Amino acid sequence: MTGLWRGWLTATLMTAPLAAGAQESGGYRVAGVVLNAAGGQPVADAHITIVAVERRDQQVSAVSGENGRFVFMGLPQGKYQLAGRGRGLLAGSWAGAIVTGPGRDTESIVLRLSPPGVISGKVVDDAGDPVAQALVELLGSRIVEGRRQLIEDSSKRTDDTGQYRFSALLAGSYYLVVSGVPWYTKFNETHGDSAPRGMTHAGYGVRYYPNVDNPAAAEPLILQAGQEATANFTLLPVPAASAYVHCEQAESLAKQYTLTAAGLPGNPAFVRQGSEAGELYNLWGILPGHYTLRTEATDGNHTWYDASEFDVAADDMDIEVTLRDAPSLSGTAVLDGGGSLPAQLTVVLGGEIGRNQALAMGAGGRFSTPAIPPGRYRVSIGGAEEYYLKNWSAEGARREGGILDIPPSAAVRLTLSVGRGAGRIAGTVYRDGQPLPGALVVLTPSNRAVRSNSDGSYELRGLPAGDYALFAVEDGADLEYADPAAIRPYLGSAKKVQVAPGASDNLRLDVGKTAAALPAKR
Repeated sequence: MTGLWRGWLTATLMTAPLAAGAQESGGYRVAGVVLNAAGGQPVADAHITIVAVERRDQQVSAVSGENGRFVFMGLPQGKYQLAGRGRGLLAGSWAGAIVTGPGRDTESIVLRLSPPGVISGKVVDDAGDPVAQALVELLGSRIVEGRRQLIEDSSKRTDDTGQYRFSALLAGSYYLVVSGVPWYTKFNETHGDSAPRGMTHAGYGVRYYPNVDNPAAAEPLILQAGQEATANFTLLPVPAASAYVHCEQAESLAKQYTLTAAGLPGNPAFVRQGSEAGELYNLWGILPGHYTLRTEATDGNHTWYDASEFDVAADDMDIEVTLRDAPSLSGTAVLDGGGSLPAQLTVVLGGEIGRNQALAMGAGGRFSTPAIPPGRYRVSIGGAEEYYLKNWSAEGARREGGILDIPPSAAVRLTLSVGRGAGRIAGTVYRDGQPLPGALVVLTPSNRAVRSNSDGSYELRGLPAGDYALFAVEDGADLEYADPAAIRPYLGSAKKVQVAPGASDNLRLDVGKTAAALPAKR
């Protein structure tokens, strides 16, 4: 290391603390203790890293002592991020930044590491026999950009005994979705009409935790830190039909078929997935209902897609699939008022069923992709917080609000107008006259939020000019701050702020002993 970083040291045991914010020869100290988030016990031999916010390419490590304590010495004045991992524990980080400098207390940091949680169970049929190869999807319920969303964390197939297991899970709210196919429906392929219809024309409905068939009745499984939870499911056979998928194109290529139905909000339920070359693919054991079938094929140089919606009744049916050339997308981003855009800026297309694409910008703000699945995408930009998407237009596709609807075989061209926010709001959050670290500071209607740092300070940069409301919540982990109804209780005491181009405001925020009630976890 060179320059200011030459003075950094590592230690395994915290010594007697200096006065808050006291400077040692060559820098400041950051010290604290690592605790088990479940039981509160000190964690020995945890590996702790600290890195300057402005120098992320250089980090320093320490190991906690037998009492869980650690210390970093000789740190330059600045902002730092702290993270750690311990044996048998999940990796974790300290919320916000740790700010070193005169008068700042950085000697009492508490880093909590969670033991891994587990969700496991068994999937059986109506006779109590195990269902092998059932698909179990695990969806995490969390706040993303101010709104609660269900994000697919993982999926597993049950083994021959019907068992599944998800491990290394953080505490939180989870939803489970289970689908499968009765083993005996394979006779539909091997015996055809000679097999009893009750065997070839049966299927399993999709099940949701806690073992219900209606997604509206699904409930979250609330997993505590280190908990081993059990969720068992029973798949019930019901009369079903076969859907014969015909695709006469690219017979030599394996085609990927994905069948989905309506499921949990924002997450279609996967009913069947498979790959098959040739002209015919049999979707047997399909229950009556409305479905979407997506088909994809590629030869390594060229990609084709199709999406078909259809309704299944009691009788078998034929579905004709016509593969079309994959849509292409290109465009240009232009900085409002002129100038060049930063190289790290990306165009983000947030698609259905987890299909997201981030397109890097080249010279002149140009971006492109030769193939993108047809469908609906939310257009945004990322990579540089002071830049924001002011407006955009599309040729070759339809815009519906903030959604881009890309049809098959389209050649889509986007034009993006990008603004650069020059405004800044900073300050300190207090509770009972003392700086409050880890508070959630919310700026609306921009739907921006940050955590206060170790000294209670916060900063929001790159803000467009306009009128805002600013408030802080001591425990805002479950606050949907982009939902007007969720933040309404806080607006009465929020500070009104007018941001002007190039202006910088310093505002004190006070958090009361009791905040407005947050909605229950979902």
